Amino acid sequence: MKKRTVAYPVRKTVRFTPPEIERLEDLLRKASDCQNLSELVREILFRKKLTVNTRDESKEQLWIELGLIRTEMNRIGVNINQITHFFHVQAEPAERAFFIRELLPHLESVTRLLRDLGSKIEKAGSPRV
Repeated sequence: MKKRTVAYPVRKTVRFTPPEIERLEDLLRKASDCQNLSELVREILFRKKLTVNTRDESKEQLWIELGLIRTEMNRIGVNINQITHFFHVQAEPAERAFFIRELLPHLESVTRLLRDLGSKIEKAGSPRV
């Protein structure tokens, strides 16, 4: 952000309607260079270049879902690591078979999540109609 280097000795009061102030505050949130409403109004009044940052809200839900999949896969990975550790500690074949049976549902969950992830990526890549 830029630092204010100019002092503004003259103060003026301006009144806005609620929709107008809402619109200005929305612009202020999007404007990258303006720190407050006064700077935004000066930028607009004196026709300075105004940089507006936008966000693609259509992808917002996708990012949330991908984050949830990542969290679930991380938890499954921790479970798999614990089962694998106990598998290597046990010397008895019967006990090892038990841990293999415990491992299979987690691997199936990973397979399901990877399929879900692939379908979500395909949907995101296809153009919206």
